[in-house]
Amino acid sequence: MGATDTHLGATGCADTQLADRAASSEGASTSGREYLAYFLHRHLDFRLPELESLIEYEDKNASFSWRKPFGGCIYSPFWYLTLPSDGFARQLCSRSMLLKGCFEVWGEGATWEELQHAVNAYPEHQKLPWLASDMTMKVIVDGWGRVIQQPEQLQYLKKLEFIPFKNPVKLAAPQVTFRLIVSNCYSDHGMPAEVPKRFYFTRQVSLCSHRDVIAQYGLPQRVYLGPTSMDTEMAFIMCNQAKVRKGHLVFDPFAGTGSILIAAAHLGAHTLGSDIDIRVLRDGKTASDGQAVDNWSNFEVYKLQRPVGLIRADVHRSPFRSNLEEVLDAVVCDPPYGVRAGGRKSQSIPERQIRDREKHISATAPYFLGECLRDLLHMSAKLLRLGGRLVYFLPAAPEVYREEEVPQHPALQLVANSEQVLSTKFSRRLITMEKVKPYSASDAEAYHEEQGDPRMAIDMLPSLIYEPRPIINGRKAPPNRALNGHTNRSKFC
Repeated sequence: MGATDTHLGATGCADTQLADRAASSEGASTSGREYLAYFLHRHLDFRLPELESLIEYEDKNASFSWRKPFGGCIYSPFWYLTLPSDGFARQLCSRSMLLKGCFEVWGEGATWEELQHAVNAYPEHQKLPWLASDMTMKVIVDGWGRVIQQPEQLQYLKKLEFIPFKNPVKLAAPQVTFRLIVSNCYSDHGMPAEVPKRFYFTRQVSLCSHRDVIAQYGLPQRVYLGPTSMDTEMAFIMCNQAKVRKGHLVFDPFAGTGSILIAAAHLGAHTLGSDIDIRVLRDGKTASDGQAVDNWSNFEVYKLQRPVGLIRADVHRSPFRSNLEEVLDAVVCDPPYGVRAGGRKSQSIPERQIRDREKHISATAPYFLGECLRDLLHMSAKLLRLGGRLVYFLPAAPEVYREEEVPQHPALQLVANSEQVLSTKFSRRLITMEKVKPYSASDAEAYHEEQGDPRMAIDMLPSLIYEPRPIINGRKAPPNRALNGHTNRSKFC
């Protein structure tokens, strides 16, 4: 039935990124078959990057190309994607979180007459094998943008009599499923009105089968949970962006209660986590039934392979040997933004005596996000293998976001920058980077020296949220203070 999620997801430069992505591939020469990639109406800015990452996951040399939806609306769920084969499409559907399914389009049109003409014109040699008397079938009427009631569905099914079906009908587990998709969007349902009314008659190649994990690992049922635990769906999207597979070693340096590690472990990866707060890793908490629970409890309940280690560590002072390089397949994390869980780094107090080492909590100091991300990229550039990926969230706000401020590193290449809108004022961006050249300490040092102070405009996020601003000429004054209290209008306004 129709999609119900009204969150549009991407705005501003995200529109340009999606349009550019489609334009760059439309001119490419690609062998294979074109499919209708029917997306869910959620996390719109993540849909194409997730699928492209999964295409590389299946075969880094696979040839593919996008064609924009009919009508040109990039928010439409109906994108065209050329892939090598039906089998390849099925593999994508088995992992994607945002794809509803892949379909072979036999015909489409703005009116029923156009649809009928297009289906009749579709090559017979591609239709007849699926219309044979020895192949069971069923037909589904699928409405996007509204719910199609059963009487109307029956009317549509009757109108399909122009197709020479010889198949016996079998509603449970048929050999072939045909899907009539009716796109008829109403703006008062929260859907983009630019998506035109259109009929698609398709052969169903595959439906997405991976979203069951959302219920399986849902946060409400999790025994050990924290206020910043990553949403289950997003944790799996992040792992898909990182191309996590069985046998990979995946590291989350801000592990907290381990939500991202759970998604990676489900996909068969070996996991490693760290956090600067020893209490969240070591102490756990008491559940409602009186039982003591901690990070290990979630893995035991879900019967997942336990992490190879959960260590108290500080990204600012890496716990790994200085000569250790290229041991990780992916770094997937959600750094502290400084709002609900402020960033902290280790602080050395030489004169302090530790009286009880077992219960001692190490001293920490504030950790600006820009500094934290520079350390994260530096560590990832050293520890990732070539081709390994760093995937992390960057907080953003329209008042202070600058695309040129997205951190870079000489050994890492930006792959995707996808926006998740959280409210009218704030969002966060999933940054995906890939290691494309070996780590060089001299290159990194020269780059950091050239860039200077790593602090970013978004470092003032807490002041945007918590500090009132004066009203000037009936409007709130723009933010003008970094967290250190220094005014820098050219950078922060």
